[in-house]
Amino acid sequence: MYKGILILFTLLLSFSACSIKEDERGGPVVTDEKIRFELFTKTGAYGLPVARASASETAVEQGIWVLVFRGTDGNAEFVEAVQADELNGKTYVYLTESSDACRLLILANPASHFYVGNMPYAFSTENFSTCLENKTLAYACENLHTAALTDPQNTVPYVGQKLPMSDLIDLPRIGTGVTMPQMQLKRAVGRIVVRNTAPGFILDGITTVTNVAKSSRLHNLTETLEQNIGVENLVEYRGDNSYISDIVETDEIMPQEQTTGDNPLYVYETHTSSNDTYLIIRGRYNGESFFYKMALVDDNRNMLNIQRNTEYIFTITSIKGRGFSSIADVKASLASNTNLDYTILVQDKSAYEIVSNNEYYLGVTNSHFEIYASAGTTRIYTAFTLITDCKTEFPEKRTITSLTSNLKIVSPADGKIPVSTTSPLEVEIQMLAGFDSGEIELYLGNLRKIISVRRQDMISANARTIGEFINNGYYVSAFVEDYANHGWLQLAPGNGEIRNDPDYIYVDDGKINLKIEENGSSSRREGIVYVSIGKGSTQRIKVYVTQATYPS
Repeated sequence: MYKGILILFTLLLSFSACSIKEDERGGPVVTDEKIRFELFTKTGAYGLPVARASASETAVEQGIWVLVFRGTDGNAEFVEAVQADELNGKTYVYLTESSDACRLLILANPASHFYVGNMPYAFSTENFSTCLENKTLAYACENLHTAALTDPQNTVPYVGQKLPMSDLIDLPRIGTGVTMPQMQLKRAVGRIVVRNTAPGFILDGITTVTNVAKSSRLHNLTETLEQNIGVENLVEYRGDNSYISDIVETDEIMPQEQTTGDNPLYVYETHTSSNDTYLIIRGRYNGESFFYKMALVDDNRNMLNIQRNTEYIFTITSIKGRGFSSIADVKASLASNTNLDYTILVQDKSAYEIVSNNEYYLGVTNSHFEIYASAGTTRIYTAFTLITDCKTEFPEKRTITSLTSNLKIVSPADGKIPVSTTSPLEVEIQMLAGFDSGEIELYLGNLRKIISVRRQDMISANARTIGEFINNGYYVSAFVEDYANHGWLQLAPGNGEIRNDPDYIYVDDGKINLKIEENGSSSRREGIVYVSIGKGSTQRIKVYVTQATYPS
């Protein structure tokens, strides 16, 4: 089972220095009681291009709710619920000043109602106060639920709508001089896609999804899944009560290959084993129509739970025999998957730059590689990672090519982009003597991508600040990879000092500084930082830093 790399990019809250009291929506009045914070929302797709019939998977409404809890753990006590305001095209939230540490529960894309038990409540300050007065953060996360689905559910929920999202951040206090740390919004649903590449089989669609959670917690504080939630809390997705139509139909993307990628399923997180969650697909084997029962398992046949904010792509690779002729018979059977084989790709984060056509996509982790190291050595570096779902072995345009003579592609050795696999490929390079800058060209059918590479000298043992990662870059975010072991790399605003988020930063003025601490150890240090550039752009830079030691 492959856990996709990369981060679902997200929610930025940056401090705006003024104190404001909210009189009426849209009419703030200056006082000393409220602190105004600007909310800047930025999210990424699940890792693949957004499909035409899917939900609005990346969009975030400006009417975000912020629930404030006083304390530092799950026992933090509810203080207030505030909805964000729009002013001059920006989104702000006004929070009561406090000297106490607090936790902020963020609820984005709210529906018309939330539920506590079976009772619906409209999203409002009064209703949150009624439900959460004297209650804790743990209580809120356990008891605030989405609206319940109907059983049976005859349409896929959220198609054409914005997906509910949430996150949690900690603040030392609410006051001037405090900076909101970087957040990552998580969608409340998982996304399921089924593909078929099996010879002699045609996938027609997903007929039903059985024993799916009826609702979900607005935010999962512990990331654990509820088990044995009971039949009253489960629903079945099906197109109609007689199972004549499928809940999700397929598109043929090429001969002998079908996918539901343009019609994904959205499913609340579920513990599939204890709740007996499974799929029934409809397909034609040797010209006859059959039903097949698919257990949700990984490549090693271990039961696979459905997590929120995660995409699951099941690719059927072979059919070993006949399925069942009726829904009643297939439901009575074991979901052993003995008559079909499939592989599973799981992606829970997204940070690929993606280009695509109607047939396949090509994604890379970064389109610029900025490296501080010596050239003319035998060292091999991973310049970027690529991924594709292409199945066509193009005879000419399936290449990874260095466009610079002293920049060598080491892996893949044949310079070919692998197809018929969704596993990521690390593209490795060597920088020969005299190399300073160059380009790598990716060509896959009619998709072309250029990766630029620039080398600068190794950083000396002295402390240093880097503020430029590409020529004329307007930077919006950055993060240090594996910060727990690379605390000597710290991020800061271009015009400020290191804040309380040195490992992950968003800015709104285009300026980010990477501060490299003095190397007092006896070993050379190496670390990686990813930087995103351009408002609304998906371009990312991989910065590879090597730092020398003092001469002995």
